[in-house]
Amino acid sequence: MKTLGHSRQKGRKDRGAKAGARRSWTRAAAGLAPLLAVAAAIWAVSASSSAVAGASLVGEWQRVTTCEDLVRTLTRAGFPEAALEAAAGNGFIPGVFTVEDLADPAHPCKGAIPRRHSHFFTPDGLFGSRDWDGNQVDDGTYEIVDDDALVIPYGFEEGPPIQVTFHFRITGETIRLDPVMPSDCSTSRCREAAAWSVSVALPRKTWRRVG
Repeated sequence: MKTLGHSRQKGRKDRGAKAGARRSWTRAAAGLAPLLAVAAAIWAVSASSSAVAGASLVGEWQRVTTCEDLVRTLTRAGFPEAALEAAAGNGFIPGVFTVEDLADPAHPCKGAIPRRHSHFFTPDGLFGSRDWDGNQVDDGTYEIVDDDALVIPYGFEEGPPIQVTFHFRITGETIRLDPVMPSDCSTSRCREAAAWSVSVALPRKTWRRVG
């Protein structure tokens, strides 16, 4: 009889414990619901912001670039070795295509003329650049990684690409691009990619939407 009575009492305790557990879970779930709703709202806002940033970025952005601007910017950024190549290889000086063609490497922009240059971003994630004649001179892909940041892979003939991050800020019909410099950029591959990012962005300069 004691055994039977103990079993009944235990059954009542078990049922009570289970009911308490269900009530605790219900209360916990009810407490989590607002947090889950907030998390979902944050995710939705973040996704929406990225989508808006991507939509705003899409188009073509142009500016008139000078040899002096490019050489000065690269030199100040710590890439003087890339400045001469930039002066010779961007069509600033008629008839000059290589560093060896420069009449005076100490004054690489002698005889240079301003040139229009543009970058474009397509809705399907393609990136490219055009020279003053409308010829495409750069091509690749891009990805929006934050409300104000995008990544463009810089490819090499051999080996994996380097993922280059740019911050961007759109104000009305203008955009500013600022490359993120790696904390350690001592290798030739890193310096090549970093110099490219500086020449693409021309930090602190603005580009105007033309398409």
